[in-house]
Amino acid sequence: MGFFESNLAFLRQNDPALAEMVEKRTEWSRIPIETATNGEPTLKLRGLAIHSLRDPAREGENWAGRVASEHELHKEGMVTVLGFGLGYHLKGLAGLGVCGSVIEPDLDLFRAAMENLDLSDVLGNFRVLAGISPDRLRRYHGDDLVRTILPHPPSLRLHSDSLGTLQSYGEGLRGARRGGMKILLVNPINGGSLPIARYCASALRQMGHVVTTFASEAFGTGMDFVGNFRFERCRKAFRNDLVSSISRSVELMAKESRPDMVLALAQAPLLTGTLTQLAALEIPTAFWFVEDHRVLTYWRELAPYYSHFFGIQKEVFGRELLKVGVSRYSYLPMAAAPETHAPMELLPEDLEKFGSPVSFVGAGYHNRCNLFRGLADYPFKIWGSEWPFSPPLDRLIQMNAARIDTESCVRIFNASAVNLNLHSSLSHEGVDPAGDFVNPRTFEIAACGAFQLVDRRALLGELFEDGEMELFGDLGELREKIDHYLDRPEERNHFAQTGRGRVLREHTYVRRMEELLAVMLVEQPVMAERHRSRMDEQERLREGIGSQEGLRELLDRLLPAVSPTLADIYGALREGEGNLSRAEKIFLALKNVELKLD
Repeated sequence: MGFFESNLAFLRQNDPALAEMVEKRTEWSRIPIETATNGEPTLKLRGLAIHSLRDPAREGENWAGRVASEHELHKEGMVTVLGFGLGYHLKGLAGLGVCGSVIEPDLDLFRAAMENLDLSDVLGNFRVLAGISPDRLRRYHGDDLVRTILPHPPSLRLHSDSLGTLQSYGEGLRGARRGGMKILLVNPINGGSLPIARYCASALRQMGHVVTTFASEAFGTGMDFVGNFRFERCRKAFRNDLVSSISRSVELMAKESRPDMVLALAQAPLLTGTLTQLAALEIPTAFWFVEDHRVLTYWRELAPYYSHFFGIQKEVFGRELLKVGVSRYSYLPMAAAPETHAPMELLPEDLEKFGSPVSFVGAGYHNRCNLFRGLADYPFKIWGSEWPFSPPLDRLIQMNAARIDTESCVRIFNASAVNLNLHSSLSHEGVDPAGDFVNPRTFEIAACGAFQLVDRRALLGELFEDGEMELFGDLGELREKIDHYLDRPEERNHFAQTGRGRVLREHTYVRRMEELLAVMLVEQPVMAERHRSRMDEQERLREGIGSQEGLRELLDRLLPAVSPTLADIYGALREGEGNLSRAEKIFLALKNVELKLD
């Protein structure tokens, strides 16, 4: 048995999917393997020696010993190595008992390594992530990137774009997971992105960041008042003046609180003048556009003024943003909030009200109205607003086409045997064959542990694997699959549980906020340094807490917070019992001084 066969057999035991990819690869022969002076196989690509041309094994051992000493790696220490090469440096680390992951952008190079060396020790100690794009690596392998990162220098020079980007991103992700950032989050006034803004705020707080929310929705009544004006020019003038005032208020709040960054969600009332002022204050801004860029186009005016723009569509939107001068754009797909979108035990009356063999939740877009007419013979409930009350859909529409709140949505998802998920389109008769975003409902239904049939989308394959989501492409296929799964609850449950597992692992708002903050920390070095200095100072202060009598006990009364304020501490003073400690006396004295100054 040759090297490849034995390595492949070993890989199949640990990672059958990667083993299958490597076995199918036939281009490995393009890798120009050379023979080193000592007779070992070595490698030179694009004029760059990946390993020593004299003694590659010794070089690998020396490198491993050096980095192990520099990073104080202990036996079974977990690291992530950037670059596989032929694996000599990895064999050196494995010999020291170091384990973890190794990232190699070139799947052909990994196969060449398997052809030429015995890698059983490497494959036993390291999980190999080969041939995966940087976007997928940072989104789905964040835990690997926050470990100690050991870049293999020749591999890093060979793949400077991909591996170099991952190295920087790992630093940003560590900062994002450290907590302690001060974030001003600007809610939209209303619309579907408002609950998403709230999920983001909750996720950021779960991560240990300090979030101040600008609750723009408080001005919703004012926007409703616009309807009292008879003439369009008056309505427009009132609306513009109100948005201008709200935007100016965000600017004033930022000046007062000096956040590390401002995060705005789609349709947040921020104008270009405010964004310019925030830039002058050196406060970075991020915008998450959770809409279809073809339907809502106001981004053309606003996007160039943000420090970084995030969206739920990829290449096409990126090219459109470049046309208006936006180069800092990142794809950031939707997600679910597991604390909200979760399995529920429903009461009989809930099952009676919300349950149905087939259901749909969402607005009555043209393509949905058209396609769902072909399902009127099913036991089918339609929930949501903007549906036309015309046959045959009129008898299927629930609650007089009222807007459905989040809690009711979760009950519907849990109570339905088959949840339909047809993405909206203004220009198609049914399924959009080139649909290039994935809506929140996809993740929310899955997080509820409920079964769904979702229309085929270009980006779904990056988010879910086979067996986690059941798809349809037209009315005929949809009817066939409804008939099939209504009679097979075990198969529905399989999809529901595997899909839920994927969402909980990879598609939560905590994961999305980690990625967003990591990108911002990489691209905004001043913000990153400010955050790093603050957190380092807090760690030094915590180390000295024990020397101050009563201080640790006082701080232990606080709710978990990275940066407790004086107001938090004053509140904790009321909860004490018995004699005052030295720390309590000091803070009470400080509070009295503040009251006198006021």
